Amino acid sequence: MNKYELKYCLEDESTKVKDLIDINGKNAHHIQDLYEEIKELKIHNKKLIVRMNDKTEENIKLKNIIRSQQEKNLAEYHFPESVDN
Repeated sequence: MNKYELKYCLEDESTKVKDLIDINGKNAHHIQDLYEEIKELKIHNKKLIVRMNDKTEENIKLKNIIRSQQEKNLAEYHFPESVDN
């Protein structure tokens, strides 16, 4: 290889390296953005879990009320004299 061919190869490889550095930088920024989005989604997920737990507790309370009312209704139906309103 003569010096012109070597110079061309060096410039070509330098261009490739610059392009790879640019791509790497863009990917790094994209990864940072994704990490921020993941953090936001985790926070949102935690809020939803807390809300779901609250609703589950409320659901259990309502089920207990319904169950007690059903028991009262059955008792009134079968034993109307022993039920106290």
